[in-house]
Amino acid sequence: MRRSDREITDMDRIMEIVRRQSVCCVAFQDAPCPYLIPMNYGADLENGRLVLYFHGAAAGTKLDRLKADPHVSFTIVGGSRVLLNLGEACKSTAGFDSVCGTGAAEIVPEEEKRKGLAVLMNHAAECESLAAGNGAAGRETPPFSETSFSDQAVDAVTVWRITAAAVTGKHHD
Repeated sequence: MRRSDREITDMDRIMEIVRRQSVCCVAFQDAPCPYLIPMNYGADLENGRLVLYFHGAAAGTKLDRLKADPHVSFTIVGGSRVLLNLGEACKSTAGFDSVCGTGAAEIVPEEEKRKGLAVLMNHAAECESLAAGNGAAGRETPPFSETSFSDQAVDAVTVWRITAAAVTGKHHD
């Protein structure tokens, strides 16, 4: 990263950014250019590594790309704002928090789908709580557990995840 003064390497700070946002853009390998799609996600820290969970239909372009090549890139952006300098346009800038990374995407095995769905839904609940101004604490206990989902709902979706191989954050006021 060129601007190391803006780089975030502390995983706690990276997770703080990740937990406050609700959309992750994922880039899959494709030709002639990457296939990039914004998606809702759930985030977890597993064995010190960022893991992002997603869900969707049992068929489609994302799964086709994932199966063809699991190597992906992702980005999460928050707090984006333009800081205009009306006196000198070239001194305008932008403020933001971002997390970017690479990793391998994989379809979650059937026996782990409920965990992935709980991570997704609890992340959504945390984002909703923060947006409502309830602070980072939000709820003391997560509202969703692995038993929160009917068999029919679980069977109707594909759950997949990205385990980050590399991740970095950036902050600019």
